[in-house]
Amino acid sequence: MTINKANLWSDKVQSFSQKYNIPIEYLAEILLDPKVIPMIRGKAFEYSVLIILSNILNKKEWQVNKVPMNAQYELHDEDITVTHIASSARIRIECKLAKKQGYSSRDGKSIKVKCMRSRTLGDEKIKNLAPRLGLSEAVLKTHNDQYVDSNFDFVVTSIGNAFYRTDKSTGLYEWKPTENELKFLKALYPSLSEDFNNPDFQRDLAFRKIYIAKSKDLTINSTNGITCTRKKCTNKTDCNFIPNYPIIKFNPETYKPFQPWYEIEDCPNLFSSFIVKS
Repeated sequence: MTINKANLWSDKVQSFSQKYNIPIEYLAEILLDPKVIPMIRGKAFEYSVLIILSNILNKKEWQVNKVPMNAQYELHDEDITVTHIASSARIRIECKLAKKQGYSSRDGKSIKVKCMRSRTLGDEKIKNLAPRLGLSEAVLKTHNDQYVDSNFDFVVTSIGNAFYRTDKSTGLYEWKPTENELKFLKALYPSLSEDFNNPDFQRDLAFRKIYIAKSKDLTINSTNGITCTRKKCTNKTDCNFIPNYPIIKFNPETYKPFQPWYEIEDCPNLFSSFIVKS
């Protein structure tokens, strides 16, 4: 029997709307609310990463799963889990979009990634979490919206969001790259032959550019020269928290990312070396 996916999707939407008392005739308006869109886009990106990793990784070697939200209060939710089948080793993936208007050409070509907790840690959670992370409560309170590298193993990001801007009249995010940003985006595809003037085509190309980095390589430490900007941080060059906006810097000649960032197509090698060293 052939399953009609459109009807299946429609049934899910109908069931969801009934369960949570949502007037289905206004569902589109609800989803377009400027306060709702960022949450939806962030969650949608997790499923995009699920699809991408499932297509890249050898299914005989790796299993890719979208993990349900962890109900245990003190634990960090895992966006995506990749399991090495032979060893059963698990790799935890955090999915983060680029910062809105996050492209810069002032100091080379770079893009900021929005990599912070969606909610700051309250006093109770800080009290529970600090000893598990080997931190004092004071230190964790100072960095209560930041991650440490033990929260996950890799960060995956898409650069597409960097070229969005907020329409002040509607409050909605709109695809509005500048001329310089379009030049950068086009340079990421040196063999491109199609018409680049179509905004839908531009947007699709931008979101196809996915990058990955090990969490430990993003932390503020004495080897990478990143300085913590927290006023109350007592160890600004070696606090080992991940900045709210890690930066992807690009080689101006090849437009490849400088380490610690890699193109998502490199993930099989990154994951394999991670398993061997773990």
